[in-house]
Amino acid sequence: MEVVDDVRYIRGVLAAGALVFAFSSVALLVLPAWFAEALGMRASVEAEWALRMVGACLVALAGQMWLVRRADRPGIRGAAAVMILGGGLMTLLTVFLPAEEQWTFMRWLYLAFGSSFVIAYSWLLYWGFREH
Repeated sequence: MEVVDDVRYIRGVLAAGALVFAFSSVALLVLPAWFAEALGMRASVEAEWALRMVGACLVALAGQMWLVRRADRPGIRGAAAVMILGGGLMTLLTVFLPAEEQWTFMRWLYLAFGSSFVIAYSWLLYWGFREH
């Protein structure tokens, strides 16, 4: 049986996730009212401020994901485990997001992205530990 380098693939998922978060952070910081509307939220000063705060957090998270992808095997696997938890929570919060219009295209898109990243990290960790 061929041994697959799970860490190589996790590095790719971290890089892709970092890019998604980086683009999202720009939209959240620069266009929070548009983003709120795209998610079906009622635009308000408080919602815009909260979305900007999320954008600021995503800047840091995207940067950390981009940098940690060069870590050693335990570091990469640890980052994947953290992203399963963090990404899972963000995906869950997307499901329960209070909004006037419950299921907008953007909300479905973020649910799909979040779920796919959580599944990818989970599968790769399972795959890697199964073979070692």
